[in-house]
Amino acid sequence: MRSELTMAERIQICRHHEGGRITNKALSLWASKKMGKPISEITISRILIRKIELLGSDVGSNRKHYRKPECPHLESILYSWFLTMQEANVTISDAMLIAKAKMLSNSIPHESAKEFKFSNGWLQGFKSRHDTSSKQASVSLEFLHQ
Repeated sequence: MRSELTMAERIQICRHHEGGRITNKALSLWASKKMGKPISEITISRILIRKIELLGSDVGSNRKHYRKPECPHLESILYSWFLTMQEANVTISDAMLIAKAKMLSNSIPHESAKEFKFSNGWLQGFKSRHDTSSKQASVSLEFLHQ
């Protein structure tokens, strides 16, 4: 029976691998016992190939898949802005996120960001990648310029 590992489980495997010199076979046995499901050596190998990416990600722990954003620099800046607004207790609407993303895309020299379509699909992906939610709100547009 096949079962997928969550990102948190994959990260746990990577961290255990960092703990010392361990073979893929030993890591497979450890992970299978720890997680209560069979994990093959091939799966371990594939996880370790993506080790740097997995350990450097801020992906929600219950996710099983991670799709890279088309404009990672833009999303990083937008997410930083989102967190700043969240700390200031500002409610961010979907429309505000899209408007801020469009503003940021004009200031980023990357060509694909300028031509990017900030659709509802992109917005849902952004919110999913960063495990965020936005509320319907009417907030002054002055916050977009911060």
